[in-house]
Amino acid sequence: MTRVVEGLCCERTSRLRKMTVTEFMTTRQLARLWRVSEATIKRWADAGHLLPSRTLGGHRRFSLEEVARFQSERGLTQTAATKTALGRVAGAAAPAWPAGGPVGEVTEAFYESLAAGREATATAVLLEAYLAGAGVAELLDEVVAGALRRVGDEWEAGRATVADEHLATRTATRAVETLRGAVKREGAARGLAVCCAAEEELHELAALCAQTLLESEGWAVRNLGGNTPFFALRDAVERHRPRLVCVSSTTRGALAGAARDYAQCLAAARAGGARVVLGGAGFRGEGLRENFPADLHAQSFSELLEFTRD
Repeated sequence: MTRVVEGLCCERTSRLRKMTVTEFMTTRQLARLWRVSEATIKRWADAGHLLPSRTLGGHRRFSLEEVARFQSERGLTQTAATKTALGRVAGAAAPAWPAGGPVGEVTEAFYESLAAGREATATAVLLEAYLAGAGVAELLDEVVAGALRRVGDEWEAGRATVADEHLATRTATRAVETLRGAVKREGAARGLAVCCAAEEELHELAALCAQTLLESEGWAVRNLGGNTPFFALRDAVERHRPRLVCVSSTTRGALAGAARDYAQCLAAARAGGARVVLGGAGFRGEGLRENFPADLHAQSFSELLEFTRD
């Protein structure tokens, strides 16, 4: 279960400021990012393809969410040179994301935003890294999961409360929800996937992350949410006939008596030609894997991505 450090102190706030985060970009900055003319940016905005807000002086400003959405929708990519554009937006302290980018710095900034419950900052951290070249799976594995692991470490050390943990999880969830809206590809070229969290698993973040990754790859996704019994998942599989089924669980206790229901669910999936992926600490361990066989026991979202591409 994810947990968060208790409170914030001045030292932590100052560490967050080391990575200056912006929430809006100008017409000129977008032109640099995508290597097009400012006239092209204005034309896209005037046509309603790229939606700006306006300053009091009437100048266009584009939210990172809108920029990421447009970039994903249009399939715009960046060269190594343009990946430094985000650094110029927020100042020299803001990291770009070259190959082997500054994962630690971005994860630190995301962690600090979770600890403070700052949804807008957490969202901006993810979107800025995405625009600077980070892949969705990389963001989910290294930044989101990395920050939440640190949150858990703080709880284990007795420096956090359950309330702090809930605040961090909620903040992370809202940030990933916004990232999802920005990277989602319309249509269902890859087919339908069904995602959920297993019975008595109340945390929905892992299922949301799987949904975000799959939608960014062109899948249509039905997310059944948390605490989904296997008989209910079986019904959904039989009704919707998905190509892929993803289930997450962080605890093993609730799974102990669910092997029979899972077997029926797995049979329904196989009958419909679906592949099944299980993820999370709840499904780890040789004994559990024998009782809960799957096409993939994923250790990361990068593994899920590679599996779906194969």
